[in-house]
Amino acid sequence: MNFENSMKVRLQRLGWLVPAANLIFLLAAVFTILGLEITVKEKIVFGTLSVVLLYLVNYIFIIFNLIKRVFPSEEVRGKIMKRYRKGDDRMQNYLFPTDLEDENYEIFARTLTYNPIGGDFYNFLKDSRGNYWIGIGDSVGHGYLAGLFSMMIFQQMSLLVHAHSAPYDVIEEINEKLSRRIERYPSFNSSLYATFLLIKADSEGNVEHSGLHPSFVHYKSETGTTELVETDGKFISNTMNASLKNVHGRRKFDMKPGDIVFCFTDGLYEQKGNGNLYFGESLFRFIDEVPKNSLKKIAEDLFEEILVHTGGRIQDDMTILMMRKK
Repeated sequence: MNFENSMKVRLQRLGWLVPAANLIFLLAAVFTILGLEITVKEKIVFGTLSVVLLYLVNYIFIIFNLIKRVFPSEEVRGKIMKRYRKGDDRMQNYLFPTDLEDENYEIFARTLTYNPIGGDFYNFLKDSRGNYWIGIGDSVGHGYLAGLFSMMIFQQMSLLVHAHSAPYDVIEEINEKLSRRIERYPSFNSSLYATFLLIKADSEGNVEHSGLHPSFVHYKSETGTTELVETDGKFISNTMNASLKNVHGRRKFDMKPGDIVFCFTDGLYEQKGNGNLYFGESLFRFIDEVPKNSLKKIAEDLFEEILVHTGGRIQDDMTILMMRKK
C-alpha cells in the first residue's frame, strides 16, 4: 500500500473527528480575533498565525499516525523477535525438542504462536535403529484445545516411531488410537483434526514421508536449486479421511550432503500485511535466495522478514522445521 492510500485508509477510520476539531479551532480563532480591539493589520497577522499553527498541528498529527499506524512498529517487532530468539517463551518451549546435530544431520526448528498456547507443533528424534524422524503439524483452531490435540499427536509420534518402520504406518496407528479415544469418551470433540507431515531419513540420506500437510521444499546443494515436494497421505482425524481417494502416503527421495529440507506450517505464507496481501510466494523466493550457511540464521531472517511484512504482528501460529544432510 503506497503513502497516499495508507493515509486515506487511516483518515477514513478517523471519520469526522479531525475536520470537526479543525472547524472548532478556526471558529474559536475567528471570534477571538474579531473581538479584539486591534487594527485590521494586526487581525490579519493573528489570523495568519492561527492558520499556520493549525497546519503545524495537523502535520504533526499525520506524521505521528503515519509512524504508529502505517509503517511497521519497530517496538512490537523487536519484542516478538526477542521472544522468538529465546525459542519462544510460551508453553511449547517446555515440550518441543532442542536442536539436534550429529555426524549425519543437523535439525533446527522454531515456532511463534498467535496465542500463549498454539496449535502448531514439531518433533524430531532418532530411533533405536539409527533412523531420524521429523514431524510438523498444525491442529485446527487456536488456544488450549488445539494445543492439547497437538500434544496428543506429539506424544504418540514420540512413542510409535520406535515400533514402526514407515511414516504411513505411524500415522495410521495415531488415527486408530484417536478413534478409540473418541469411542471411550463420547464427549470428545470428534471434529478436531490436524495436518501432519512425518518424515523418516536413514544415515545414508534415504528419505520417506507421509501425511497431508502443506508441501515442503527440498534444496539440492549440488545444483543450488530448490524443488517443491508435494505431500500425500492422511490427516490426523477421525472424520476427514473418509473422503480421500487413492491415498498412497509412501513417497521417497534422496538427500545428498549439503541438501536441506524446509518444512513449515501454513501460518508462514498466510500472514497478511498492509492491503491484506499474503506473504505467500515470498516464502519460496526467500528460500531460493537466502544463504544456506546457518539454519538458525535462516529462521531468524525469515521470521524478521515476515514481521516486517505484517507490521510487527502475526495472525496465526507459524513454524519452520529444517533438516540438513551432512
